[in-house]
Amino acid sequence: MLVEVHSYYRRQIEIAARVDWVYDFALPPLVLHAFTFGSAAALKAWIGIRPNNAITVLDTHDGIGIIDIGADPADREGRPGLVPPAEIDRLVESIHQRSGGESRKATGAAASNLDLYQVNCTFLDAMGGDERRYLLARAIQFFLPGIPQVYYVGLFAGHNDMTLLARSGVGRDINRHHYSAEEIAAALETPVVRDLLTLIRLRNGHPAFDGQFSLLPSPGHALALRWERNAEFIELRVDFETAEYAIVHSALDGTERLEFGSRGPQANYRL
Repeated sequence: MLVEVHSYYRRQIEIAARVDWVYDFALPPLVLHAFTFGSAAALKAWIGIRPNNAITVLDTHDGIGIIDIGADPADREGRPGLVPPAEIDRLVESIHQRSGGESRKATGAAASNLDLYQVNCTFLDAMGGDERRYLLARAIQFFLPGIPQVYYVGLFAGHNDMTLLARSGVGRDINRHHYSAEEIAAALETPVVRDLLTLIRLRNGHPAFDGQFSLLPSPGHALALRWERNAEFIELRVDFETAEYAIVHSALDGTERLEFGSRGPQANYRL
């Protein structure tokens, strides 16, 4: 049984203990929060308690959930969330700014939405089109315990479809582009998609991912994740202030380091 529910994060943990799989909907806004504020504190706190029987996502056919990291809306005493309300507000506003206002046109009362607690935007545009940070977000997704799921628009590093949004008036359609065969072929030749496919192959093929996961000690602005299985290992280090990174893993001839070949526009992530 796979449960798909947006809710207070502790309720998600409770549900995970009773079913086979849950979606980790807290991960997408927490990754965006880490890059926005240059701090991994909230993300690390979630990694320390999150259920491992999770399908990890950054984007889906719906929007980027906000309720998943906020305070409990059903608790009158206001049990706190993973991120304080003021920072959530600034996070949402930063997504609107980095997307050039496009996400604002597709979110809340601006369009026909079933849920007002989601920001409608492609994940790449939510990151200001910054391809390096986008790939690092995917690397974090792939390095966490669980089964990674990559939405098709995210796989092709897609941008907001404002034409489809204008035609349908449905906010979620901004992230539901209808790809032609020619568009898919062109996307597969772009550096960012090639790098993403390399990450996917590494996640699927490296034997260390069948071993033991560790959240390593790191400064407050950084994240360090490691997997080990016998002599095999793979490690990810990310600096959220500078977007510097290291992906190092065992190989047949010793140790290899993965380097991204693409560099997108450097968006302003600090508020």
